[in-house]
Amino acid sequence: MKEGAENMTSPYDGLPARQFWRLAVGDSVESVHAMYSKKFSISGKKIATAGSCFAQEIARELRKHGHTVIDKEPSPNTIQIRGDLEKRYGYGLYSARHGNIYTVRQLLQLTKEAFGLFSPEPEDYIWERDGRFYDALRPNVEPDGLPTKEEVTAQRRDHLRRFRNVIEESDVFVFTLGLTEAWGHRESGLVYPSAPGVLAGDYDPEVHHFLNFGFMEIYLDFLEFRKLAKEHNPSIEFILTVSPVPLTATAADSHVLVSTVRSKSVLRAVTAELYEEFLDVDYFPSYELFSTPFLGPSMFNENKRNVTRKGVEAVMRIFFSEHDGSDVAILTEETDNDAVCEEALLDAFAGGSK
Repeated sequence: MKEGAENMTSPYDGLPARQFWRLAVGDSVESVHAMYSKKFSISGKKIATAGSCFAQEIARELRKHGHTVIDKEPSPNTIQIRGDLEKRYGYGLYSARHGNIYTVRQLLQLTKEAFGLFSPEPEDYIWERDGRFYDALRPNVEPDGLPTKEEVTAQRRDHLRRFRNVIEESDVFVFTLGLTEAWGHRESGLVYPSAPGVLAGDYDPEVHHFLNFGFMEIYLDFLEFRKLAKEHNPSIEFILTVSPVPLTATAADSHVLVSTVRSKSVLRAVTAELYEEFLDVDYFPSYELFSTPFLGPSMFNENKRNVTRKGVEAVMRIFFSEHDGSDVAILTEETDNDAVCEEALLDAFAGGSK
């Protein structure tokens, strides 16, 4: 018998305060303590970020706190674009100019393509609108399109080389899982970040199909991505988060709130499994902090979708108190959420709905 066990009246005797609701959950995010314990340090490491639009907020906060967030696809020096214009063309949002990666399948697809294991046909990923051409796998990085298909393929080859460098050179890869829903190309298996017909291209039910990934599909996709990444960078580590941002619209035959909870629940379950299985996979509970109604006033804007700047800073304060040993948040003036999010464009299709 374990020493002292004879005096225990319950297996809950002596557990830390953070494991009891009454002691661990207050009335605000600021009252939450010891919610996150890091698996490994990020100090002095080169960090890559990717994922849904919430990952842009994480990258912003990492830079503000002095961490090295790599950028392998910066805006060209010959084109002096900064601020909102730079962001409009997909520069500075992530460690490469791939735009938002909403699903793990899309992340795996990009990684396999970058390492020459997957090569889609140009006609399957080049969309057209009004005589301009778009890379359907990152349609928002050239918001006005390009004049020729050849320029789309040339840009994509350059982008793949740069993303390959991201995987090879990053010490920590931060990825925010955003959605389970996606649209794909039936014949090639391509998965797109936005539905055909939203930004460019035309939807054809004979060519495109709706996907709603389940737990095992997402779990196996991440295992394959992790294996491939570590083949080219054995020491790479991963920090996962789940985006708290609800779905703008759902293609599943259910209420958008039901689809949102389904999506986030599956993604959270996958991250839990990966966290428990691998020492090099950490999980930061940003989703829990944003989505728990017991923590005081909502940290979402009036549209009930976009997170507030103050909310992001309050949540990330918990992250940096663990990694940097500091409770000091770097506060900025409250502004509207300005993350670039293609999914939000689906709001345009809601006007005539009843």
